[in-house]
Amino acid sequence: MPVDIGIFLPDAADVEIREATYHAVDAELDSIWSGDHLANGVPVLDGMLTLATAAAVTECIDIGFAVLLPALRPHVCAAKQIATLQHLTGGDRLHLGIGVGDHQSGWDAVGVDPTTRGRRTDEFLRLLPSLLSGEPTALPHGPVVRLAPPVAPPPVWIGGSSPAALRRAARFGDGWFADLHGASDLRAKAARLRELAAEHGRSAPRLATVIHAALTDRPDPGLAERCARRLAATFGMSVEVARRVVVAGTPAQAAEQLAGYAAAGVEKVAVAVDGDWHRGCDLLGQVRQLLNPTPRPKCP
Repeated sequence: MPVDIGIFLPDAADVEIREATYHAVDAELDSIWSGDHLANGVPVLDGMLTLATAAAVTECIDIGFAVLLPALRPHVCAAKQIATLQHLTGGDRLHLGIGVGDHQSGWDAVGVDPTTRGRRTDEFLRLLPSLLSGEPTALPHGPVVRLAPPVAPPPVWIGGSSPAALRRAARFGDGWFADLHGASDLRAKAARLRELAAEHGRSAPRLATVIHAALTDRPDPGLAERCARRLAATFGMSVEVARRVVVAGTPAQAAEQLAGYAAAGVEKVAVAVDGDWHRGCDLLGQVRQLLNPTPRPKCP
């Protein structure tokens, strides 16, 4: 199966999201993605509204969260937002990545104890199917609610690589969204996911990954090392690990590296491009064409 290649929309407040969406469509990418951050004092846009704006200007590209943090919100509010986005986008374009976030995700700002974020996320995932379907749903320590209009549930991709995240993916997820993993690491985690899913009588979750890429139109021998060092500094990881997970080079070189992920069973790749976003988007479109020469349907 060809791997789906998508790009994270720029989240800076000075970027025109509608224009960026058109640019991703013109590059013939398969999907556009957003994260979910409060980021006090940092000028980033709300992910839900960003995706709603992007989805409103074109019907020929998928949209997705990598990842939404539902524990930042009351369960019913998060479910209502998801149901509305699913309804407005036609019911077949939204891919719902779900994660628990970290201690810097803005819990104090919303009055949530960060040590409860895993439990709250599991509660939300347990309630989400009935909330989206419009069934009467008893909220924990609260009333019975019924949301309308009902919608079909979008595919749920569980993010995170901890043992708890893998258990969550096996129990609730249609897929697992990895980040900062090499292809060999993904194979090992996929085997564990199959074991965990079997314990719940479920099929193994599908695989997706977030990739951090530095793309160039001409060979640059030092590019991968520079990108790995930036990645290590940003995420507090060793440069050695960063070297294993970064994708860098020309479109042909990047396609060769991403082919390893496809061989490991990855179906979707959400790419955060390093450097100039528009140029990175164009080069990523070339990567997509090398990996999957079948053109996307033209917009009406």
